[in-house]
Amino acid sequence: MEKVELPVHNHPLIPFTRFHHGLCAGCWSDSNGYIYGGYICNELGCNSVFHKECAESAAEINHHSHPNHPLKLFLAYKPFDCSLCGDSPRVGYSCSICDFKLDLSCARQPPPPQPAALEDFMVHEHPLILSNRREVELTLLKSNCKVCETSFFNSRQIYHCHQCDFLFHKECVELFPEAYHTCHPKHPLKFLTCGPPGYAEQKCLLCGKEFEEQLHHCDVCNFSICKRCARNPPPIGVVSPKTHEHTLHLVPRVVDFTCNACGTQGDRSPYFCLQCNFMIHRDCIDLPRVININRHDHRISYTSYLGHGSWTCGVCRKKVDGFYGAYFCSKCPSYAVHSRCATRYDVWDKIELEGTPEDIEDIAPFIVIDDYTIKHFSHDHNLKLNKDGDILQEDRLCEACVFQIYNDPYYSCEQCDFVLHETCANMSRKKRHVSNNIPFTLETDSSRDSPRQQNQCTICNKYFTGFRYTSTYLTLDVWCGSFSEPFFHKSHPHPLYYKYERHRSPDANGEHQSCDMLCCDECPFTMDFKCAFLPTKVMKHRYDDHPLILSYGEDNVDASYWRLLVSYARTHSFKRKLIWSSGSQHFYL
Repeated sequence: MEKVELPVHNHPLIPFTRFHHGLCAGCWSDSNGYIYGGYICNELGCNSVFHKECAESAAEINHHSHPNHPLKLFLAYKPFDCSLCGDSPRVGYSCSICDFKLDLSCARQPPPPQPAALEDFMVHEHPLILSNRREVELTLLKSNCKVCETSFFNSRQIYHCHQCDFLFHKECVELFPEAYHTCHPKHPLKFLTCGPPGYAEQKCLLCGKEFEEQLHHCDVCNFSICKRCARNPPPIGVVSPKTHEHTLHLVPRVVDFTCNACGTQGDRSPYFCLQCNFMIHRDCIDLPRVININRHDHRISYTSYLGHGSWTCGVCRKKVDGFYGAYFCSKCPSYAVHSRCATRYDVWDKIELEGTPEDIEDIAPFIVIDDYTIKHFSHDHNLKLNKDGDILQEDRLCEACVFQIYNDPYYSCEQCDFVLHETCANMSRKKRHVSNNIPFTLETDSSRDSPRQQNQCTICNKYFTGFRYTSTYLTLDVWCGSFSEPFFHKSHPHPLYYKYERHRSPDANGEHQSCDMLCCDECPFTMDFKCAFLPTKVMKHRYDDHPLILSYGEDNVDASYWRLLVSYARTHSFKRKLIWSSGSQHFYL
């Protein structure tokens, strides 16, 4: 993919022909619903998107609002206040002589009409004056538009009646009461403010969103679209060579179809190629060709046809139809992912890798000195491997997981008391994890002389010390960070998969709570991460000198022993901790 250096952004940008839902980083506008055919940043964690006209803004302009001096394009380090509308973007035009600045939207506004008053008695009985946001009193901006009854939050130009002190959206005035639309040129569409008629569709024909109160409607053809699609109509024809070799044409009508790009059903307004009998959702146009997802260790690539075979999606675990578009792994012949699952916001990191060479190896966590000696990145000295099954003293803990060294192989330092489990020493320094679409980095405490740094794991909510995996605002302990799908636990016969659940708490407040769970696809079994990574054996407890073995279910537990232990705990009044619950029996330590 060809990257372009443009002055509106700090990173190179790449052009795209897809529909993108979100704000333009140049003018801070969402174009009333989506951006089509602009530029996107391909840097990890940035994902800035620009309208084509914003990204290609001229380096210098002359503007009617500041006629005495030319204005030059600039990218600010922090948001600035536009001299006309008061918005605070980071890209705009400035005067090198005066303290005058314009954002990109105001810079594109044409001169106001002469005279500036609009006399349209179908909207209001008095003349309306077109004003900039800064020319309207702040108290008036807190009111709503007298046509659509919504706020002026994103409005830059507003019609104002000075006699009544009423405000109107510019779009509401100019689209009221009838207007022709590119998707329905046969008849004008009427602007309705009381919802769709009873006989009409309750959803927008173009975007499928349910109507609130305002819509544009043709009662002759029973054609209804929302206000956003009326202001920002989708293109009638789309040319996207990566998607299809021919021009795709919009079919603005209710029609059931199967999208060739993702294999899912659609019920309205597809893009269609008559030559090839090819239909596609508008959101599936220009899907990325090569990407990384957080459910797989290798890159996956898009194909329009998987072919014959039994495929199961690596994200949702449902069947993948090989006769429609999907993603596959060139290194794992049986791995496939639905197009929509692979490009979900919580799965894909938003980086397109087509034409980018693949890293052959990840950064190794250590340098091999010899068969029994390594130099680990977390320690200044060499570490020796020990496989003799020695059990170290109780206070000798693994620096990574902060668990005791039992009879497992471990690395130790001959110059100090630093020890690592062999498995912990092999933990990847970079890792993809299901809890975030941005990769995680393994971090250690900077100094062993200071007290261990305490962190809270984002997934299991436990406080811990030792190594940690971090990504953006998330922190995981090494146990939760080592999780990968499918996950097998000795307490359950089926594989478990990650699920982020949102539910109401059972208390009186009824607030929404979120939690990360492990769920079974075959039965109603769930487990949280705190229980999933309990150690299988604890060598010593302060109330018992024998090893404690984690057991699963009543069949493996001597209930009389646990009842005795609970009775002892209650008698001696020390803090109890629930370690297992099965049916009506609860076992505590």
